[in-house]
Amino acid sequence: MQKDHKTLNKIFAAVAFLTAFVLYLLTLPPTTSFWDPAERIATAWGLQIPHPPGPPFYLLLGRLFSMFANPESVAYSINVMSALASSITVMLLYLIIVRLVREWKGHPDSLSTIDKIGLYGGGLVGALAFAVSDSHWFTSIEAETYALSLTFTALVVWLILKWSENHDRPRNERWLLLIIYVFGLAFGVHLLSLLVIFFAGLIIYFKKYEFELKSFLIAGACSVAAFFTIYPITMIYLPSAAEAFEEFTGGLLGVTAFIVLLLGMLSYGIYYTHKKKMRLANIVLIGYVLILIGYSSFSLIYIRSQVDPAIDQNSPDTIENFISYLKREQYGQPPLFTGNSFDNEIGSISQEEKLLPRRHSSDPRHMQKYAEYDSDWHFFWSYQVGHMYTRYFNWNFIGRDSDIQDAPWTAGFSSSDNEDNPAHNNFFFLPFLLGLLGMLYHFQKDWKRAFSVLVLFIATGLAIVFYLNQTPFQPRERDYSYTGSFFAFSIWIGLGTTGLIELIKDYLKQNKFIAYAALAFCLAAGPLLIGSQTYDNNDRSLRYVASDYAYNLLNSTAPYSIIFTNGDNDTFPLWYLQEVEGVRTDVRVVNLSLLNTPWYIKQMKNKWNHNSPPVPISLTDDEVDSLEDKFQFQRPQDFHTPGDIVIPVDKELLRQKHEGGNTGTEASINNPEITISNEVEVSTTDMGFEIPVEELDDEVRWDFEGSFLGQDRQGNELYYTRIQDDIVLDILKTNQWVRPVYFAITVSQDSQLDLQNYFRLEGKAFRVVPQEHDGNYGTVDPEIHAERLNSFRFRETDNEDAYFDENIRRMLDNYRNIFNRQASAYADLNQPDSAAYWMRWGEDKIPFHVVEGNIGSMLNYAFKYSQLDETERALNLTELAYPKLTQSLTKNMERVDEIENQINSRQNELDERGRELSADRRRSMQNEMSRLADNRQDLIRDVSYDSSLLMVIQRIYFVSDMEEQAMDMVGQVESITGGRLPFPGSEEENENHIDRMGMGL
Repeated sequence: MQKDHKTLNKIFAAVAFLTAFVLYLLTLPPTTSFWDPAERIATAWGLQIPHPPGPPFYLLLGRLFSMFANPESVAYSINVMSALASSITVMLLYLIIVRLVREWKGHPDSLSTIDKIGLYGGGLVGALAFAVSDSHWFTSIEAETYALSLTFTALVVWLILKWSENHDRPRNERWLLLIIYVFGLAFGVHLLSLLVIFFAGLIIYFKKYEFELKSFLIAGACSVAAFFTIYPITMIYLPSAAEAFEEFTGGLLGVTAFIVLLLGMLSYGIYYTHKKKMRLANIVLIGYVLILIGYSSFSLIYIRSQVDPAIDQNSPDTIENFISYLKREQYGQPPLFTGNSFDNEIGSISQEEKLLPRRHSSDPRHMQKYAEYDSDWHFFWSYQVGHMYTRYFNWNFIGRDSDIQDAPWTAGFSSSDNEDNPAHNNFFFLPFLLGLLGMLYHFQKDWKRAFSVLVLFIATGLAIVFYLNQTPFQPRERDYSYTGSFFAFSIWIGLGTTGLIELIKDYLKQNKFIAYAALAFCLAAGPLLIGSQTYDNNDRSLRYVASDYAYNLLNSTAPYSIIFTNGDNDTFPLWYLQEVEGVRTDVRVVNLSLLNTPWYIKQMKNKWNHNSPPVPISLTDDEVDSLEDKFQFQRPQDFHTPGDIVIPVDKELLRQKHEGGNTGTEASINNPEITISNEVEVSTTDMGFEIPVEELDDEVRWDFEGSFLGQDRQGNELYYTRIQDDIVLDILKTNQWVRPVYFAITVSQDSQLDLQNYFRLEGKAFRVVPQEHDGNYGTVDPEIHAERLNSFRFRETDNEDAYFDENIRRMLDNYRNIFNRQASAYADLNQPDSAAYWMRWGEDKIPFHVVEGNIGSMLNYAFKYSQLDETERALNLTELAYPKLTQSLTKNMERVDEIENQINSRQNELDERGRELSADRRRSMQNEMSRLADNRQDLIRDVSYDSSLLMVIQRIYFVSDMEEQAMDMVGQVESITGGRLPFPGSEEENENHIDRMGMGL
């Protein structure tokens, strides 16, 4: 290594950057993803308002990256922005490790060859190990804020170490002011970057002062004060102060005057402290102004909301709404230091406030889970820390079992049922041990900087766990929240490499060949091992599912339709496709979750959205604002009386609207006040039901029970409706069946208002048609359904090289049900050839050997094949499902036996030692036995389900004239269950069981 440090450092930093960037580009998704990225892309492209608290600086950068791209490339461009940001993070991590080593080794130009190997090698190993770590790779290739946020975190860490090197030079404060400005910008991406303030505070303290308890505590208090000065004082209370100022002046002076006055005071303060040579005060004031300059990116949210963009979450166009937006009031805030919590003695939420409440949710499912823990402390360490942090940490540095929700960690030393899962990653503890060695080595060589890294590790890990105070049953894995903590641990992976090479130097006397061999081992045990395992489950280069899902759902609907969606995953991709690619902008997407909020209802009621007219809602704005008053349950109308709901069908109106064939501005969509845009022509005939108006019912009448609330003092049952229920009912009544109304098939049954007898399946949506039928879950017109299906896109869903995670596998599995429904419709019409065609068509689009899906779905498909004499295809699927099903039955039976043994053991202990045990111990054992009994009941249901599916396989064998195989199953099931589970011993018994399951031939 003859080159000087400056040159070598640049070369290796470039290697770290380019290696990460190439990997990310190779695995980058070509379009949008599920969850938040679709919303991020749509709002960045049009500078619109995403969900609170919003990332305005991210939106500005996203707009910059995408403004020259064609609409189909916008998502890719913004994905590239994340890849670029993460690659910079990897490069900064390399530089950080090198700079930390320099703290005790001195300038690299004076180091020996082996020391340089340890220095640069450690930097590369740590940086590249983090580059390919599972959680960071996941966030690095999608349009989310976490990648860019971590870049700001890494930049602050590097800048404060750069200041540390120059702390004794004149005007060194410029580095600190730059850091403060970076903080201000980072707030416009994500607040996680603020947590690095404690690391920066420690670095400053240890450089300026010798450690003593008093000064250390003062420095810690200053860091905490700086944290709270920025958040929440500046970010939340400053806008509140502006609002209060306007009220105080009686409206004579508004927000602008407040800002001018504030900046004037700060400017004078800077001038005064400079003139009086008050250096520290001057730096503080300049720093605060820089914070405000960075924070000013949030003005984008307020300003852009004024123009009522299509996506305008929370409508933050007033100071009051803007403050609510920043506070995320829409989502609520879990209690942190005091509040109500679950009480094991009463089995519910206690009315007495407790310190550090952890089990705070009153959701019945959550409380059932809370009962499994002895205390809040137990829940905190076992679930919130153990399950929701330590498990993720282990995923990244020890190993991961699968991509299935709540998958455990694994090291690779034991067998697993998920070894074929692409996310089954085994690291054999090697990266973890390297990081542990690095931590010990760091504390030995430079405990001050090591302690600072430890604080960074905790602040971006356990501190977030404490702040989030998460409830059980999260809808998705949350490992992306803790990438800052994994970043800090990766510093120690790099230092572990440096320490290992230094050990070699100490014991083997400058043997550089062994040093190179040690570096090769660390590269293999770190980046190469991790990357070889995580590449498969982070390769999204062939993933178009989210975009195609949105395209297919929008094209399932008739022109100018209203479609109700459930949540983020079936709403954000639709927003992306409409806002960016301009697909089906005539369709109005109505999110049922947001339909519980007044601001969203008013947007739906009052605003055009591109080519889509406002949603027909009869309530006035004042009535909308008072909707939440019903939850006080003080008036009779606040309750719902179960019974029939009736909506008339005005056939003469529908005849005029749907059979007139008029177009353009003459065609009224909802009522005389709302007409189609001059820029759009559409035949209102296309909006019809595709059946004669005379065949429609005269009224739509159905029984709607509502949601159970409880009982009054007289024992009468009380019911209520959610706001979303009220608004959906109002839309149906006000619309008068003019505009097509749909529910996405992903909408939960309790949000469908018991309207299933009026549903007609069209593609991936149920249309509400005023014609009652006897179908158990919507009727199917095969011609309409075929037209919708033929318009669908299925890019790369038949590609064996594509990776689809559990969420996407579940989404794709939903398609199979609608293929099956199409085949059943043709079978009911006695057209088996057409039915078989659609079954084959569906499997060709989404093959089971590519997207396996649910075993129940697979066997449902196989059973339909057997009904249609597609024997070969039926048996192919059966042979794929059979071993997995017997494995599942075996595992479930073993777990049943295990739980029963535990219950018997606890019961015997209670019987033998009941009087000797304390009341708390008895109660704890009884709670545990109750939990075990519930688990046993769940497992028994699983066993019953497995058995039912095995009966389906047996039926397929019988239908396929494979009686020997069918009868062999009897002995196998009896062997697995020990004869405890009845199983058909003849074709007649099997047929009877299948008939009872509703799958008879």
